Amino acid sequence: MDFSMMTSEGRTPQVPDATALPPLVVVIEDEAIVLAGYQMLFESWGYRVIAAQSADEAVSLVEEEGEAPGFILSDFRLRDGQTGTEAISMLRRSFGQGIPGAVVTGDTTVTGEGLKEAEAEGTPILHKPVNGRQLQDILSRSLG
Repeated sequence: MDFSMMTSEGRTPQVPDATALPPLVVVIEDEAIVLAGYQMLFESWGYRVIAAQSADEAVSLVEEEGEAPGFILSDFRLRDGQTGTEAISMLRRSFGQGIPGAVVTGDTTVTGEGLKEAEAEGTPILHKPVNGRQLQDILSRSLG
């Protein structure tokens, strides 16, 4: 018998079934404190989270994880002139066009080109301040 796998109670631990893992959520936000807040919130709801400050960082982290995300949330205005719409598109090109996502913005109207593009692609736009109920609702609708 292999004792290395036994717990102190003498039981062999159950290896979690990979299909039972909670969905992987990618959050892209260039403000570190806001990013940490999203990460803590989503983890408190039981999701696994990849938190990144740019689309490039998110792609690298998802590649390291070795699993496509189940949902992508991105702030609209990111560093270096990148938009959340572009970030979500980049992740979808890399990991699957059908990945649901949402863009968070402080803009009160859908006038920016990137926001119009997000809306045309069917990507929901959440207006700041975003509350927990809005996020839970969009995640549960997107992830089932």
